[in-house]
Amino acid sequence: MGKIILCVGEEAKNPFVFQATGDRVSSIEELCHVLYQNAFEVQEELYTDEFTRFVGEELGLTSRAEYLRHLIDAHAGAKDVMVACFCSADYYDAQEINAFLQEYDAFYEKSPLEREKWKADRLWQGGREHEAKKLYQKILLSENLSELSDTVYGDLLHNIGVTKMRSGNISQAVEYFRDAYDHNSADETLKQYFIALTLSGNKERMEQELKVLAPRSEVTMQVAQEVYIARNAAEQSGEYQELEKLKKLHEDGKVAEYYQCADALLERLKEKYRKAAQ
Repeated sequence: MGKIILCVGEEAKNPFVFQATGDRVSSIEELCHVLYQNAFEVQEELYTDEFTRFVGEELGLTSRAEYLRHLIDAHAGAKDVMVACFCSADYYDAQEINAFLQEYDAFYEKSPLEREKWKADRLWQGGREHEAKKLYQKILLSENLSELSDTVYGDLLHNIGVTKMRSGNISQAVEYFRDAYDHNSADETLKQYFIALTLSGNKERMEQELKVLAPRSEVTMQVAQEVYIARNAAEQSGEYQELEKLKKLHEDGKVAEYYQCADALLERLKEKYRKAAQ
């Protein structure tokens, strides 16, 4: 069930922008939401004069701004500053704030490398895939990989495998998923491994691994279903149809028309990539 939220303060004429995430906030409720969802990414920005000025002048919460300045001057932790913000509005109830505190404390019980993986996972879930990929690779090159448990290390390799799949590096994805499964023994990793193997076209290795790993029938059924859906979607795409046309032109020996269509397709794919990268 939903709940009624009583808005307090004023709506800012000049929103506060968190540089770490790009989030723009114009009310105390929006501020609470960003802090709750991105606590570890934005906490350093809470200690700036710009932030306390925003709370006092833009949101009209002068007494709360003074209290935040008092906390900061007393070298309070970011957790205390964020809870002070939560208590300035009706956006989160006591149970939700307690859940936040438990997750916050659990984060700092992790090893430094586990925290980095957690951050990378959050970046990935938030759609910031390029940043997540860079952080995953940085973690993989760390000299402190022994800090990670077998399961966490396996999950790290799994996530890198997903990034490889999405970038079209199927053969690399196969190896990452296989290594990941050796460490985390997760059904989801096993499923992704067989999907990658299927898409790679390596039937001999597929048959061998089906015997060695003996996946449950539920896993193989999910693999078959997802591969079917993916291939069906690909065959309906414009690029697939044009590639089939190119194949036919090449087989028919229509060289000039083949190169003309190939150049046109290449330009469209380049433009599509440029737009996706913006």
